[in-house]
Amino acid sequence: MFIDKNKSFKFYIFFFIFLIIFFYFFISQFQKKKDIVINPISINLLTSVHPNLSWDFKPVNSEVFIKPGEVATIEYIVENLGDTNTTGIATFAYFPRQFENYISKINCFCYDAQTLKAKQKDKFALVLLIDPEVTKDSKTKDIKEVTIQFTFFDYKSYKENKS
Repeated sequence: MFIDKNKSFKFYIFFFIFLIIFFYFFISQFQKKKDIVINPISINLLTSVHPNLSWDFKPVNSEVFIKPGEVATIEYIVENLGDTNTTGIATFAYFPRQFENYISKINCFCYDAQTLKAKQKDKFALVLLIDPEVTKDSKTKDIKEVTIQFTFFDYKSYKENKS
């Protein structure tokens, strides 16, 4: 049986070029997906305290960068400036609003009322995850900056108003 060496050579060249193009395409697509997930999102942290509560409440860092898919811990410093023990509870908001579906608070000081003794200073932590799906949603994929705002209220007043 006679094999045309010229045809075999052409086949191998064609196959080799095909493999190069295939791998180039595959790697470039993988890199694009990787870049989307890796690019961090800037999170601006705003805090406030209702006037009925004599607390000072601030993030350790007013801006953090979080990559979608990573779990991040954000620390806040809180201090009771008053002369009596007080209890506060925090509410939160996200801006832009469409981003809130992609943030999961794994652990948050905002879930429970927090009591501080007079002049006590403490650290509170927020542990959150930004869902990597945020990079695929047409409403959120181009968002590079998000604001999370926490506001502390006097727990007694909050509880009475809820009743």
